[in-house]
Amino acid sequence: MAGVNDFRYNNYKPRIVIILNRLVIGGPSADTISLAFYLQKKFEILILFGEKESDEIQADFLLKKYPNLQLKKIKYLRRSINPLVDIAAFFSILSIFYSFKPTIVHTHGSKSGFLGRFAAWLSSVPVIIHTFHGHLFHAYFHESISKIILFSEKLLAKITTSIITLSEQQQFDLIYKYKIADKNKIILIPLGVDENLLQENISLHRNNFREKYALRKNDIAIGIIGRIVPIKNHQLFIKIAEELLSNGIENIFFFIVGDGNGKVELQNYLLSKHLSYAEGLNTNNSKFIFTSWIENMATVYHGLDIVLLTSLNEGTPLSIIESQICGKPVVAANVGGVKDTFNPNKSGFLIDGFESAKYIEALMLLINNEALRKEMSNHATEFSIVNYKKENEVTATAKLYQYHLSSQLI
Repeated sequence: MAGVNDFRYNNYKPRIVIILNRLVIGGPSADTISLAFYLQKKFEILILFGEKESDEIQADFLLKKYPNLQLKKIKYLRRSINPLVDIAAFFSILSIFYSFKPTIVHTHGSKSGFLGRFAAWLSSVPVIIHTFHGHLFHAYFHESISKIILFSEKLLAKITTSIITLSEQQQFDLIYKYKIADKNKIILIPLGVDENLLQENISLHRNNFREKYALRKNDIAIGIIGRIVPIKNHQLFIKIAEELLSNGIENIFFFIVGDGNGKVELQNYLLSKHLSYAEGLNTNNSKFIFTSWIENMATVYHGLDIVLLTSLNEGTPLSIIESQICGKPVVAANVGGVKDTFNPNKSGFLIDGFESAKYIEALMLLINNEALRKEMSNHATEFSIVNYKKENEVTATAKLYQYHLSSQLI
């Protein structure tokens, strides 16, 4: 990884700095690293990223998939709020801007968006772009904190050249619901996924996953994917599972894929209900399996039968898109940009609210009808590949960069 004084310089390519909150397993890292990899054909790109949290795993495997990227870690850039540490992160970023002299700064995520855009403005970077992978305007913090965040984003929008949203709903919310900026500044560029990487060795991936967790042919594996934190609402996932099991369905297993500070609380709850859980390879026929973080998500997607999303708030969940590319029907809460990521009643079911009965009704349709699962599987793959090609995201982002670069020459 690059040091402050040893950046690559290419006098024939415009210089872009991309700032990512953290390089960890998750949608923002997967999307941003692959996007930068393809954009570097036309641009000189430096990626800055922050320090991971203790419950996260750094996604170094992405750098093997997408090699030869120029990266620098900002050790003071962290998820948690600490004024002294955040000020140190700000000056680290500012120093790099003065050294690298980017024409465009493109930030991803809330913390990097705040520090990175302010530093870019202070150092007179000509073009400042920010991507909302989600937002913190509700369900994350107390209402008073959410109002401060919203106010800050409105101020930051004034120094931002363009704001990218990943879904139509998110674009609508930022323009009309939260009034972050004028509609001419907020641009829709849907996520892109390297579908070929997810559709290789399908049978091998499925067999490996199901053998690893001792699943039989007719067993149905239902998974939730993401950090185990309150916003993901794993409590509802567990409640849904409890009620399904109480109905006497024996051949279903529930996978919690990911990790986080809320894991112990979930496990203690299961124990209080006399429900066994497993971690690692020794499942002991437990109905709840905590896998922690898994690098090769293709194995997970192909091994599961249904993917469930119960989040209180979402931007554009990559797990839903990747699940569908792998042919998995989804049952998802109608929050944020979720409804734009699949075709309700065709590739899955979109649920309003958080009443467990609604989710159970949808899940029962899929559990009891293999033909329906197959039909939705086929539609899911077709829908996601048509709507979420990586090539489309790369082309649209490059065009936006070129447009702003051309404007600087006028």
